[in-house]
Amino acid sequence: MSTLNDVVITKLSGGLGRRNPEQDMVSGLLFEGIATSKLALDKLERIASLEDAIALGITEDYDFKGQSAYYQIQQFFRMNPSGDLYIMAVAAESYSEVVEKAMEMQEKANGNIRQMAIIYSASTPFSQTLAAIAKAQVQADLAYADYMPFEIILEGKGFDFESEADSSSLADLNSENVSVVIAMDLDKLKEKNFNYTNSAAVGLALGTLSKAKVSENIAWIEKFNLTGDGFSKPGFVGGKEIKSLGDLRTLNDKRYIFTQTHTGLAGVYFNDSHTCTAGTEDFAYIENNRTINKATRLLRTALLPKLASPVLVDIDGKLPQSVSKSFEGLCRNALEGMVANQEVSAFDVYVDPKQNILATSELKVKAEITPVGTARKIKVDLGFKNPFGIDQA
Repeated sequence: MSTLNDVVITKLSGGLGRRNPEQDMVSGLLFEGIATSKLALDKLERIASLEDAIALGITEDYDFKGQSAYYQIQQFFRMNPSGDLYIMAVAAESYSEVVEKAMEMQEKANGNIRQMAIIYSASTPFSQTLAAIAKAQVQADLAYADYMPFEIILEGKGFDFESEADSSSLADLNSENVSVVIAMDLDKLKEKNFNYTNSAAVGLALGTLSKAKVSENIAWIEKFNLTGDGFSKPGFVGGKEIKSLGDLRTLNDKRYIFTQTHTGLAGVYFNDSHTCTAGTEDFAYIENNRTINKATRLLRTALLPKLASPVLVDIDGKLPQSVSKSFEGLCRNALEGMVANQEVSAFDVYVDPKQNILATSELKVKAEITPVGTARKIKVDLGFKNPFGIDQA
């Protein structure tokens, strides 16, 4: 059957590249606070904007008397307007008591939280912040053991870099899933009716983390300029100003997270993504942890349906190639998306066919990922050149 001449247009789908939203941005803010008519203590709330927080009664007025929940939420959504934030207000008598609620909050969120900031309103010496770091690592360890890993960001409350005792190195604390922010906007401290002198800009850090890929350092200058409403003049908790590059180098070596400016470039930026452990450790930076946490979740999701499944063996009790390759394939499929998204450089998965599953009822999988590197320093050799050569001068 003949047809009329025509221009035929077929409608295609998928060209916009839309996909299911990533869970990497899902964050949490845990704080000691008071209930409102819409906000109950110990109740988890999920918000998608600052307006959602205001609807719960967390307005600017909520931040009187040392509280900073409104400010932290405002900074979170300023850095990532598409952010996804769980919040929970609790009653507590100390910073550590708030921190000890972190795993409870994660469980109420069904393990969805990938990074959590924790704040406390009362005046707190730095010694209590150090105690809170240890408590936070316990919470992170519990979460990893229950297959819901997350990173914790704490305020460096009571920090004073002029006191040797208060500027002790965080590298010695063996808390690889905890980071301490000591940055604060000096202009914010001067605002009337607020008392942010013992608060740190953890909402700023949390929002930046939620915007970043798991492999990205929040100090990436090209991508994460922090300047904006609520953060314009970098300083420290307590209202201290940055005095010298020497001070910054010292604090960086001691693995604090703060903000700084760079000569010749407008804007304010984080110094790095340190965790409270030695810089030589595998998990010395937040992006290392977020990467391994994501791989952990993906691999478990891929393998969990196979739990308690029958596994064939050959006459020698070894795994047939088809079986070992099948499990390897499940893991590879789970991790390939991370390579495509440039969250890892490469990975390798191996299932040893010689393992004795009949005796142990355990099937062992070895997975290794090659992370994405970070250019923390860029070194250039620069000098003069005489095109005629020195002998012809």
